[in-house]
Amino acid sequence: MMPLPHPMFEGAVFPSVPRTQAAVLLAVQQQLGDSQFSAADVLQMRQFEQIATLVAHIDRHVPYYGLSLRRVGIRPGEPITNATWQQVPVLTRRAVQDAGETLFATSVPASHGEIGDLTTSGTSGLSVRIRHTGLHQLYLQSFELREEMWHQRDLQGRSIGIRRDETRRDFSGKVHLRRLPDWGGPVATVYPTGLSAILDYRSTVEDQVAAVQAEAPAYLTAYPSVLIELLRHCRANGLSLPGLKGVRTVREVLSPETRALTRELLGVGITDVYSCAEAGALALQCPEHGAYHLQQENALIEVLDDDGQPCMPGMIGRVVVTPLHNFAMPLLRYEIGDLAEVGGPCPCGRTLPVIARIVGRARDMLTLPNGGRRYPYYGHNALVAIRAIRQHQVIQRSVHDIEIKLVVSRPLTAEEESRIKAIATGGMGHPFEITLSYVDEIRREASGKYAEFRSDLID
Repeated sequence: MMPLPHPMFEGAVFPSVPRTQAAVLLAVQQQLGDSQFSAADVLQMRQFEQIATLVAHIDRHVPYYGLSLRRVGIRPGEPITNATWQQVPVLTRRAVQDAGETLFATSVPASHGEIGDLTTSGTSGLSVRIRHTGLHQLYLQSFELREEMWHQRDLQGRSIGIRRDETRRDFSGKVHLRRLPDWGGPVATVYPTGLSAILDYRSTVEDQVAAVQAEAPAYLTAYPSVLIELLRHCRANGLSLPGLKGVRTVREVLSPETRALTRELLGVGITDVYSCAEAGALALQCPEHGAYHLQQENALIEVLDDDGQPCMPGMIGRVVVTPLHNFAMPLLRYEIGDLAEVGGPCPCGRTLPVIARIVGRARDMLTLPNGGRRYPYYGHNALVAIRAIRQHQVIQRSVHDIEIKLVVSRPLTAEEESRIKAIATGGMGHPFEITLSYVDEIRREASGKYAEFRSDLID
């Protein structure tokens, strides 16, 4: 049961009159509670109504689009149909880079609040600059709050997140742990919560595990690549995290092996959040069945095949998003560089579309000698199963050569090395020349993200 909101008036505990910002977030939640069960045609109608307001704004204030939307039948004041929408060209990350400030609106409604900038981490290989508004941020928070409300976490429990802490200035200590009085926005904006902490990931796995054990959180949030390193350390040393009620993963593709190992070692499941810097939450896991429900009230999200047609259930395609509420930098049919498999309806009753899994990013694709590309099934489970392996990364150096970097606690046996190579060769579907290299550390990107597979062949 969710607690009562923070009261605006002293002593008025029940029914609580929420503070202004909390009331705004709760008002959005009320609408989201209804729309998650809306018929598909009703939801699409609402999306196109919102996009129509964006189009009117773009026509007056965003130089990049010029007359291009009018040429494909998208005109201010006219209704948008699915047929006309399909004529809008897909916007690539490279195009966003090349467009520069011509994608920035020359004017934004004053009611949308402060304008800010961010730069994506570039894990797709192409970093882009994104401009946003306070209104856009409010919607991002609304979907973060929906995730909390869907999963009904115990808000009085202690929460800890492992990520890069930009406030860190002193690197002399083993760990940098910043304790906070609550869970922070948006949930603490609305509800009273327990304590939380941010653990900077720039320390050894051993020290991170020790810090988490000392904090004894009920909930842990981490990148999947951080989590798998913690799990490997716990398994190798017979450690556990008592009192843990749940794990949430963010910002990277989550493997089935990491899910299974979390359940085996920690006794809890993982709730994964699929998001991107440009649009926020794209899919949240169903609290009853685990399917990824697309957050279509936040963005119009499409999964398209190579011909630009919508993928059917069971098909894998490119993820294309149109954030609905960013008037500072409208992105229409923006290809974020991810690949996803479309799923069927979820038995929970929510009508929000489903993706069965996030396959990876286009940059994460393996290139075959004949020029074909495929998802790199390199035997992740086999690497996780060898307890001596603390960290790994697979790199395609050329169309013939694959390097597997390994951080190990002991030298691998000849049999283990042979098994890794054999499974990787079988999974990749081609007899690549596979080299195992042993290193002391595999560094993360500045953002904290980490690619278990990457290709030197893809820009």
